[in-house]
Amino acid sequence: MIELTTLSIYLIILLWIGLRSSRKIHSSTDYTLAGRDISWMIILATTSATMIGGGASVGTISRVYEIGIGAVVVTCAWHLQLIFSGIWVAPRLRSLNLITVADYFELRFGPLAHGLAVVNCLFFLVGALVAQMVAMATIASSIMDIPYGSALLIGATVTIFYSTVGGIRAVVATDVLQFLILVIGIGIASALLLIKNDGFFEMSQQIGLEHFNITGHWSATHFISLFVAFFLGEMFIPPYTVRFLIARDPRQAKLGISGSGIFLLLFLPITTFIIGLSAIVDPAVQLAAQGGVQQVFPALVRATFHPVFAGIMIAAMMAAAMSSADSVLSCHATVIMEDIYRKYFNPQGKDRLLLRVAQWTTLITGIAAAIFAYYFRDIIQVLEFVYDYWAPGMVLPFLVGLFWYHPKRIYAVVISMCAGSASTTIWLWLGSPWDVGAALLGFSIAVTGFFVALPFTSKRRLGNLFQPRKSSG
Repeated sequence: MIELTTLSIYLIILLWIGLRSSRKIHSSTDYTLAGRDISWMIILATTSATMIGGGASVGTISRVYEIGIGAVVVTCAWHLQLIFSGIWVAPRLRSLNLITVADYFELRFGPLAHGLAVVNCLFFLVGALVAQMVAMATIASSIMDIPYGSALLIGATVTIFYSTVGGIRAVVATDVLQFLILVIGIGIASALLLIKNDGFFEMSQQIGLEHFNITGHWSATHFISLFVAFFLGEMFIPPYTVRFLIARDPRQAKLGISGSGIFLLLFLPITTFIIGLSAIVDPAVQLAAQGGVQQVFPALVRATFHPVFAGIMIAAMMAAAMSSADSVLSCHATVIMEDIYRKYFNPQGKDRLLLRVAQWTTLITGIAAAIFAYYFRDIIQVLEFVYDYWAPGMVLPFLVGLFWYHPKRIYAVVISMCAGSASTTIWLWLGSPWDVGAALLGFSIAVTGFFVALPFTSKRRLGNLFQPRKSSG
């Protein structure tokens, strides 16, 4: 009862933040970009909260229980890409005053690249949203002992509500609260578990050496493929890119994004590893894990902590999933409003109408994702699938556009996007032979396709579909 009360209070606060944020929404720009006036400290908090989603928290702890230290080593790729993006990418994109990822592709590579980018963005966002919905429901269902469907309904309803009424302003405001709860909750939990189990050395003696093998139960090839997939799979994704764009200026974007990567690299792998090891030596958790590895963390919380702190940990884990889900919802609405509705259906649409399109998109997408989450319940599997598609089609064009851009390379870039996405689809259909991940294979094909096409296309005159638009920044 105490756990449920704690969680209920937290959810009510989120609803209040959503309603309060809605009063500051006066235009579609307020709804999607928060007026481009966010300081670096808030950028750091909202980016970190978005990163610590269901996969990075519940999913990683479950993998540590199952595989060992390799599960946290591969997740370091997420934080390293944030550091890279913060230092070299975020300031450049912020200075362009764009609205979406696809805007950047049209600015550099023309309308066809814009269309391909929109498809990739939507595919990634829908998959990521489903994964976070699953995380929310799994946490609440396991710890509070309520049906999965009921837990999904509660978490999804709150997230969809405040995201719909408050837009990115509500997302950022709730993320700051969620960041504080996450850091305090996960940090204290790992410390208490370390003390309870008489320290790291004692736990390692009980567990055995197999959980300290860097590659775990994976082959070296699969481990490398997964690290590359995690590094490239979250690079420049819309939930992070929008944090570049809402910053007050390029410097604020640089400090916030790179600071988030540094903080997470020093904090999250260590704490999740300690929690995962604690689960391995707990008999109650071992019993619960027989019903599925994703039950590991909820069972550990229920078996270890006082109901008051257990309630805080429930809120922290719900916050992890919600902070990622709300960001994805907001980005999806922006893509539909800006890249599809305004561009193809109503270029002269009034701002109030665009705002309504974004709000209705948020509502409908959230409901649809919750339905999918009811049927697809493996968090990490869903995330790995969307990572496999993002990197091959999107990362190389970003890098070329930022660091090696020239109009003569536009045809080669578009060819690489098509080659990367097509090869990923084929590789997944074949079952990823020889443990080579689809993201690694697809990205390699994209790079190869780019350099092979470059000498044959660099002197061709650009057609209308490849004409980049002029920057308004």
